[in-house]
Amino acid sequence: MKRAIVAAVLSVIALAGFVRAIAQEQDKEVPVDARILAYDKGPATINVSKYPPDMQAKYKLFAKKCTNCHTLARAINCEFATDDEWERYVKRMMRKAGTLISADEGKQIFEFVTYDSKIRKKALYDKKMAGQPKTPGF
Repeated sequence: MKRAIVAAVLSVIALAGFVRAIAQEQDKEVPVDARILAYDKGPATINVSKYPPDMQAKYKLFAKKCTNCHTLARAINCEFATDDEWERYVKRMMRKAGTLISADEGKQIFEFVTYDSKIRKKALYDKKMAGQPKTPGF
């Protein structure tokens, strides 16, 4: 009986060490390109008071989920504007460990960022869309 308890305790200690090692590996800072870091220095919020209520709610979800891994300013000020760019980016963020963005949340975030790009980043969106064929969204 004592051996079983000792074996169980040692197993728990080993598992805890393994989990801690994985967590430390995930917490290691990955160097970020200077161009991307520049986005962090821009505005950190969007005034969505004139957006439709459903977009205001999606903005809150966007702000909550995206700040789990990086500043909100990074997502707000990046150069993504088209549906294709945002679709790739949102799906990539959904796959990142620790983001905990469900498929439904990813769809809502995608809907917000594409709407916002067509309003707040209209000039950039129009420039990028000039001459490009339309493709289906998320």
